[in-house]
Amino acid sequence: MRQSQESDRREVEQPPLQTISAFARSVGLSASALRQYGETGLLAPADVEERTGYRYYSLDQQQRAIWIRRLRDAGLSLERIGAVFESDLSGAERILNEWRVDARKRSEVITALVDDLTLVLRADVDRNPARRTTAHFDAAALASAIRQVASASADADGDGNHDGVLIEVGPASVAVAATDRYVLMARTDIPSVIDGPPARVRLAPAPVLEWLRRRRSVDLVIDVPAGRDGDAASAVSRFCDERGQELSLPTRADLFPSVDRILQTAAFSPTKALFPLDEVRRLTSAQQRDAVLLSVEESAARLTSAGRSLSGAGIGTPMTITLSRPVLRRIADAAVGQELTCDMHGSDRALVWRAPSQPDFVALVMPWA
Repeated sequence: MRQSQESDRREVEQPPLQTISAFARSVGLSASALRQYGETGLLAPADVEERTGYRYYSLDQQQRAIWIRRLRDAGLSLERIGAVFESDLSGAERILNEWRVDARKRSEVITALVDDLTLVLRADVDRNPARRTTAHFDAAALASAIRQVASASADADGDGNHDGVLIEVGPASVAVAATDRYVLMARTDIPSVIDGPPARVRLAPAPVLEWLRRRRSVDLVIDVPAGRDGDAASAVSRFCDERGQELSLPTRADLFPSVDRILQTAAFSPTKALFPLDEVRRLTSAQQRDAVLLSVEESAARLTSAGRSLSGAGIGTPMTITLSRPVLRRIADAAVGQELTCDMHGSDRALVWRAPSQPDFVALVMPWA
């Protein structure tokens, strides 16, 4: 009798098993998916009845099954999922971080593809041989934005794909940007009235600034042949003033990045610093190409160069980054107001400089190696 009671107790203590259909319902998977995962070894049944081949699963397998479902829904391959579960902690973290990087790259490609294809689908080749975008500006405001960022432009005799200034007309705002591929300056929200789909044009600032100087208001008109992807190489662009006078803009291909996409990747900074703008200008006034050390520790920030230092406020992860003194001077000269802030993401990511008095001004610069 005692042996029978101990046998019954062991049977009661054994965790209950679920049939494949019941287990599938409980974890949100199909029975066919569970069979596939069993055959590949990703999620083997807890028991298989030898005579019938019926598969049974234990309750403690539910969490793994749910993780597999969530990872598959998010797009991770079965091979990578298996590697995650078979690896130690550091190996699993490496695989997941690599997947996250790949997913971000795919997201950028998909976003650009959807934007371009949407523009093509909206174009009616028969009735609308050109897709037109118009942005109306106060001439003085536009000229001020162009002058403010133009110092970041690449030398026209050097990088012919990045010299000049880019005007990027978005769905709800207009950005003006210039870059030499090391530093990018932009005004991201120029006052304007927009009519038409997103478009962009690269222009030489000097003749445009001279033309704008004598105008009160202007329209930027960009015509892109229907079915084209909207880059500057396929556009016919011009400025028109209130009297009907025009300034044609030469067609120029460009490799400018999208300002909006760059700012999205620079969001969520773990470390921030704030300095008095006039003090930054004084610190960087010398013409030598000395490096500047930017460091944040606890609640303080510091800029150091050539034996001189400047204290400021800081917050976030302790960090020290090296950058170019002439580049920082260019940013400080372009900024307006009393303060200059910096968002720091790490030694391999761009620093994001802003002027709180002018929220739409931004400068991105890569740290020195």
